[in-house]
Amino acid sequence: MAQDKVKCEFYSKLKGSKKLSHDDIKLLMNIVRKELSFLIKHNIPPVPRNYEKWFYIFCSLAEQKKELDDLELIGLYKDIYDEDYQAVDIETKEENVPENLAEKFKNIANKLDETLKELVNNIDTHQEKISNHADRLVKVKESATLDTINDTVMDILQELKELRAENNKLKSELKSYHAEVISLKEELSAAKKEASIDFLTGLVNRRRFERALEDAIRDRKIRHYPSSVIFVDVDDFKKINDEYGHLIGDLVLKELATIFRFYLRANTVIGRLGGEEFAILLPGVEIKDAISIAERLRKVIENREIKIENDSGKKLKITASFGVTEIKEDDTVESVLMRADEAMYKAKKKGKNKVEIQV
Repeated sequence: MAQDKVKCEFYSKLKGSKKLSHDDIKLLMNIVRKELSFLIKHNIPPVPRNYEKWFYIFCSLAEQKKELDDLELIGLYKDIYDEDYQAVDIETKEENVPENLAEKFKNIANKLDETLKELVNNIDTHQEKISNHADRLVKVKESATLDTINDTVMDILQELKELRAENNKLKSELKSYHAEVISLKEELSAAKKEASIDFLTGLVNRRRFERALEDAIRDRKIRHYPSSVIFVDVDDFKKINDEYGHLIGDLVLKELATIFRFYLRANTVIGRLGGEEFAILLPGVEIKDAISIAERLRKVIENREIKIENDSGKKLKITASFGVTEIKEDDTVESVLMRADEAMYKAKKKGKNKVEIQV
């Protein structure tokens, strides 16, 4: 349960019947604004199941007045729920996706963000005006006449009337945007797969992996936070395709994806870059530990047997070559990938089924 691993006292208040205070509403708006922005940025459908899980995290951070970057948020999610944050809708059937979906969703996100900000600002502005009018009543209470009291009360009532009208308008807009978000859910799920998921393995594709790598490089430069990258290439993959056919080749690639998911930490980013080549981003891992991780994966793959259907129970054994490097502060995406690729080719030249490094 998330409640056992992360605390969100505010959630209990939301579930209760007690009326929310002005400060409670501000806190809620800030949590919702940050959460929705994150979900949309990372193509995570804001369905109730996802929304509630992420709300716990953003609520906890707001109560602690703590900020985390995107990679840390993803890692925290996986530690809490023990699942891939992108696991939802992986099995959704492919659909035709409008070309302007990304722009539509970006516009919805911006509208939601601006409307929530405006709602909070409205509450603040009118609250301040009402407080000022109340202060006037206190200051003139000794010499107040019926007319001055009446004028001040009328001012307060007018402020409340305007606040109600403006907030009703904003509430209507929020409902409209929410309806649009729901109507885009299926399109978003398909667009998410098209934009970031490799269909065969369910891993992230090259484009999504490089975005994660950019974040890791930025963390290294700004926060000196270490990360390492492992390149993995299936040995003699062409021979496997030629001898057993492409369906068995696909089965090998899916088997590797399963191994990576099972044996790697929750915050690891695993991508298929193309063909039989995979890349693994290890946030918070220095090169000496990355070498150990690569060696463990190498042994698991070496000892794995893949059953070939319709071939008298024959089992296929495979190996893979690994290249390891650590991200440097002056790196670019291209330089990191090039070093990992060079290390992997060193492993190929030394006989395959090996782990090599490039610093």
